[in-house]
Formats: sequence, structure tokens, C-alpha cells
Amino acid sequence: MLHRILITLLALAVSTIALADEAGTTHLYIVHFETGAEWDAALTPGEQPGFKEHSANLNRLRKAGTIVFGARYGELGLIVLKAESLDAATELMQADPGVTAGIFDVRVETLNVFYPWRQDTG
Repeated sequence: MLHRILITLLALAVSTIALADEAGTTHLYIVHFETGAEWDAALTPGEQPGFKEHSANLNRLRKAGTIVFGARYGELGLIVLKAESLDAATELMQADPGVTAGIFDVRVETLNVFYPWRQDTG
């Protein structure tokens, strides 16, 4: 079930990237968030140490156009971002306040779009 949701979210992510550089110079990365060792299940998300700063960081990246898509599914989170390289994307996410506080673990992978989203008009 989660795999089906993830595939749907990825299709939606690709739809937001339809205007990406056709020459292939835009590098996209998928970031998977899950709760880390310091997440306290007795606290609300807003009470977690570093959560507000994490939200502010993601909002800043979204406004800058670095994040092109974000979603939650179940207890997990997912964003698609633009960066120069996998190393740059990983460094960017490792510096996130929620990650440095230990409330989130992240996994960053290259997103290779092989079927661009196309909205049927008929």
C-alpha cells in the first residue's frame, strides 16, 4: 500500500517538474524523511527539539525554488529538490536542523525521471 502511495506521490512530483531543463542539466534528488533516534513520541511535532527550525528551513528552500515538491505519507515525509550534485543535496539535508537535532533521519537519492508527467487533455 505504501509503495502505491509512493508511486503516486512520485508521479505528482514529476508533474511539478514538467518545466525542468530539457537538456538534462537540472539534477533532481528525492529525500526520504523518517523519525530519528531523538524523536519523542510523547511530544507533538511542534514540541520536538529542532522541529520549528526544520520547518523554517524547508520553507526557505521551497521559496528559493530548491524544493519542488513535498509530501507526507503515513509517518514518513518526502521531498524532491534540485541541487548541483548528490553530494550537495546530501550536505544540504544533513545540515537541516531537524536532522542535526536527531529527530529526523534522511536518505537522499538521485531521481531519474524516465517518464515525464503529461496531463491528458482529452
